[in-house]
Amino acid sequence: MGEEHRVIYTKEELAAKVRVPAVVEQDLKRIISDRLEQCGMYYRVFSRIKTAGSMAHKFETKEYGEGRKKLQDLVGVRVNLYFDDDVDICRNIMENTFDVIDWSTSEMNDEEFKPTKLNGVCRLPAYLRSEISPETWKMCIDDTFEIQIKTMFFEGWHEIEHDMRYKGEEIWKNYSGFSRYFNSILATLELCDKSMVTLFEDLGHSLYKSGRWSDMIKSHFRLKLGEASLYPEVEQVLNEDLDLQVENLAKRMYKTSRQTLVEQLLKRSRRVPINVNTIIALLNDSQFHDSRLTAIFRQRDVYNDGREESQVETRHYEMKPLTRHTVFQVSTRVDGSRMKEEAPEHALIFHRTSEVIYGWLMEKYGSLFKNMPGQLCTWKEDIFGYHAAVEFHPEEQKMKLHVRHMDMEVGGRIWYSECALENRDQDGVWLQVCNGYAEPEREHAVQDPGAIFFSYPGFYKGIVDNIGIINGIECISRRRILKEEQFAPILHALKDSSCMFPFVVIISQKADDGMMDEDWLGQFRVSDFTRTVWRYAHVFTCYEDTGRKFLSQAGLDGQQADIPRLYIFWPDGDVDDYGSEDVRNCSFGRHLEARGDARTYDIVRGGQAFYHKILTDLREWNVSADICQNLEETAKEE
Repeated sequence: MGEEHRVIYTKEELAAKVRVPAVVEQDLKRIISDRLEQCGMYYRVFSRIKTAGSMAHKFETKEYGEGRKKLQDLVGVRVNLYFDDDVDICRNIMENTFDVIDWSTSEMNDEEFKPTKLNGVCRLPAYLRSEISPETWKMCIDDTFEIQIKTMFFEGWHEIEHDMRYKGEEIWKNYSGFSRYFNSILATLELCDKSMVTLFEDLGHSLYKSGRWSDMIKSHFRLKLGEASLYPEVEQVLNEDLDLQVENLAKRMYKTSRQTLVEQLLKRSRRVPINVNTIIALLNDSQFHDSRLTAIFRQRDVYNDGREESQVETRHYEMKPLTRHTVFQVSTRVDGSRMKEEAPEHALIFHRTSEVIYGWLMEKYGSLFKNMPGQLCTWKEDIFGYHAAVEFHPEEQKMKLHVRHMDMEVGGRIWYSECALENRDQDGVWLQVCNGYAEPEREHAVQDPGAIFFSYPGFYKGIVDNIGIINGIECISRRRILKEEQFAPILHALKDSSCMFPFVVIISQKADDGMMDEDWLGQFRVSDFTRTVWRYAHVFTCYEDTGRKFLSQAGLDGQQADIPRLYIFWPDGDVDDYGSEDVRNCSFGRHLEARGDARTYDIVRGGQAFYHKILTDLREWNVSADICQNLEETAKEE
């Protein structure tokens, strides 16, 4: 295949388009941990989301592209196990948990030692795939994640081997003696892995010969067991059974594989305590079917007997009402300016917009609500922790949507999205959207001080980008130069109470070549700024003469200080005024990354810092303004 079919993306392209929320990584880790915990295995799970830089490097060094392989490890999970024979058991668990596409393992030969690891490529669950930015799937990136399974012994040196040997081949060139020495160390570690299993198997056999049934079970099955003691009645049955000529129960237990027991633990609809009694009960239910054991375990209620009441179960929690926190809101007219039809009628605009909203609902929640209708209609369904409700009145051309889901990382937090769509005839089609979360008041905030959430639902982006909105004036994603003929509609919008978009007006000096002099903005990047905020703010640039005229007509004659300047006209009538010194002297802690409790900030100054300050100001105004009060009242009535 020709080189023209290969694709390479820059770090900046990937950072802008590939956005993977932390919940994707954390949920995969939680699913895997829950399954391994359910069967009592000794393990450690680690995870990561591939960085833009790492992806860019991989696109440079690998041949990804049309008709070729796609990048498959956008999210990676590593499972470290303590016993060598757990690798195959873990593989079977993953195959029964995810849609596994492929497995690969280290190629071994008689003269070389490598990590005993198993690599799997699995399909992302649909509900997690929908959390990732849609642009991701247009960039030769597969909707999969990678899972690595290896033992603890090899994990201990694998990173060193990867960096110093796999990536550092030149280090070992012409030094075969050191390479052989390294191989001998790896061979020792492989022997340790296998010897550990052999040790416990031999110990288990000796314990069986000695009639120490509880200890035999612990040594042979090597699972995390509770402290419960073997029931005396069960011990009596096992002792009496030794006199039988046929194969006795204790020997059958010893011959039962760990894989068989794990399969029985995973089949239980509810997690059972793992101890010597429940292990024998599970094996009896599935393998032995001994009537004496069945009667004992039924009388003892074995699967509940080992459940210890935890502090969490007994603690009394004070029930508190949930407080709403808005992360995005808008009230705007949908004008159809981006539709292919010329001058589309209001009824058609309403129809297309409602389809976008319902299509988003089906894509995001369809895997949860199996009975969701394929066509838009009035519908409601609840599953534990999830809620979706649609009111659709095609005759009146009205629609409402309300969805809720629990936060996978923060206990007690519920996320919600609400919208109302209505064709108001002469006033056109109006859309209201409110996105946010609700949680009880906390003594210590979970969120970083000073940080705010800000995100709009995917359907709003689809409506703005593909159907078009007008908020006072038309919303445009590209940079605009303010001209005098535009004064009237802008000044009218500034006085219109229904216009809830701030106006950012940047007045520049004229350079020697007659163009705008934008050097004073440094890294502000007006075009990038416009593309970032255009769905909730208007941005204009203009020459000094035009800018002074506009300020005069806007009633700011006394505030026309030295140019260049930047003004923000807020919908409530306030005006912010910034000069070149404000831009050059600005400093701002830009939030770069959040992973678990580790948060990274980059202190930037000048134009780049000013960019982030203005962006934060616009978003803070949006989440704090009184825009969608009626949607909140609707949610309360529900």
